[in-house]
Amino acid sequence: MTLTTLLLTVLLFCVTVNSVPQEAEQLSSDSEVTAKGWMFVKGPHMKWVSTGPAGVWAVDMKDNIYYRKGTYNKGSLTSKGSQWTRVGGKLKQISVGWNIIWGVNSGDQIFYRTGVSPSNPKGTGWQSVGGRLKKVGVSPVSNAVWGVNSRDQIFTKLGITGTNRQGTAWQKIRGALSDVSVDAAGVWGVNNRGLIYYRLGTFTNQQDPGTHWKRVPGRLVNIDSGRGIIWGVNSAQNVFWSRIGTCRLQSPMPWRLNWQHVSGIKLKQISVNSNDNSVWAIDGSDRVVFRRGV
Repeated sequence: MTLTTLLLTVLLFCVTVNSVPQEAEQLSSDSEVTAKGWMFVKGPHMKWVSTGPAGVWAVDMKDNIYYRKGTYNKGSLTSKGSQWTRVGGKLKQISVGWNIIWGVNSGDQIFYRTGVSPSNPKGTGWQSVGGRLKKVGVSPVSNAVWGVNSRDQIFTKLGITGTNRQGTAWQKIRGALSDVSVDAAGVWGVNNRGLIYYRLGTFTNQQDPGTHWKRVPGRLVNIDSGRGIIWGVNSAQNVFWSRIGTCRLQSPMPWRLNWQHVSGIKLKQISVNSNDNSVWAIDGSDRVVFRRGV
């Protein structure tokens, strides 16, 4: 193979954007019935669910907090767990990291869970953190924290280490997002118009604030990435996923996406587990659903 042929092969491998999630696409009226591969998880109606090595956590319509018993995995295959157990406190949104959980309450106050361990996966208490955020995202591989506030301003937490889980100061990041996701694939977000962005310089290094935002084709209102994969839902609650592309002869370019539409289900919010790419989500009727990969 000549050098020219090799470079053309790499170029074709990288250019994989064939279809993108659009606002106008509709499903049939029976689309809330779970499609093949989706399972209902019995329990309260929820408005947010998050999965990661520290287990599956969720908040209900009254901001009550739940941990899914039997889901603390830290590297093993994700279990659907056995039951929801209440955890003290009130949060409107929650995010699961490697061995920590962060969340925000109805007043945009920020908290993280202390004492989380394999022997005590529910932890011991909530520690408040300075600042105000409407949504927070925690990396399941590094515990890096990113978030957005009520004005869609973007922040990342500096100084997070194994011994300093809340870090030091907040660093403001240029741009505006309404939702943000953090994983080994880097930092992803969507703005209030549904436009999708990837943060250059954060691939495998979410502690780095990166350099700038790169627009990604498509429109979504919620986004989350796993191990080499990304999922999202749009304003019509349609569901999409894509493998995350990289160019081996160049710097990683995970924004090379090939969106695939998942028919037969409507979702409001989605979370991907980086261990095995299992998916937890909230459907159009506020029920928790689960599936193993794509």
